[in-house]
Amino acid sequence: MLELYHSGLTTCSKQIRLVLREKGLNYESRYIELWNYENLNKDYLKINEIGVVPTLVHDGVPIRNSFVIAEYIEDVFPEPSLLPSTALMRAKMRLWTWSADDIHLSATAVTYNANLQGMVNELSLEDKLVMLDATPVPDRRARWQKLADGGIDHLELDTALAKIKWGLERFDEALEEGPWVCADEYSLGDIMMLSIVHRTRELAPEIVSEAVCPRVVAWRERMMARPAVEWVYTPGTEETPKRPAGKSISGIK
Repeated sequence: MLELYHSGLTTCSKQIRLVLREKGLNYESRYIELWNYENLNKDYLKINEIGVVPTLVHDGVPIRNSFVIAEYIEDVFPEPSLLPSTALMRAKMRLWTWSADDIHLSATAVTYNANLQGMVNELSLEDKLVMLDATPVPDRRARWQKLADGGIDHLELDTALAKIKWGLERFDEALEEGPWVCADEYSLGDIMMLSIVHRTRELAPEIVSEAVCPRVVAWRERMMARPAVEWVYTPGTEETPKRPAGKSISGIK
């Protein structure tokens, strides 16, 4: 039995939902509402000690980290394959699955600044302290503390945006070889990078543009035309419900 604990349209949740959809695998969807900090609930922390989504549970065993989960699904359910046919192309694919994670670190800073700082400020001081105390990983706790104390400074934000732009410019060059990350073979590399490009397009559309990354723009259009992608990225479905109006710590208690 497969169970996926996820938060719908978050960057990493989309990655694994798309892997499962492209594979045609059935699973139980377990939605985690991040706006209520359900990811910091003690029951969820038992299966994901970091307190992030997604988590795949296969026959009672939790698998964490979206890149580990994607490779695990490919190992256990190899058909249809999402791996390229040659070792060289598999190496290229893994370079871009790693790069997606690397770029995501910068995208997270921009996301926090754009979408989450105001909501954190809606919490009372008492609720902020409860949330910080429930956050298990020190650097994540420090990030939330920074938001609670006034947010990310302009230098850090500008550096994050520059890193994203640099990464997507390199990705644009890599797409010169064909329609997909690995030339003619659709793979996990495409799935992982799409969520990064999609988030960047929401936060900094000037980067995902014909002027900066024309191949990335065309590649994204090809990706969005895939039926599985359209299903995963559509808001307002059972797996992608509308967020609450504001933040609360109701999911922790």
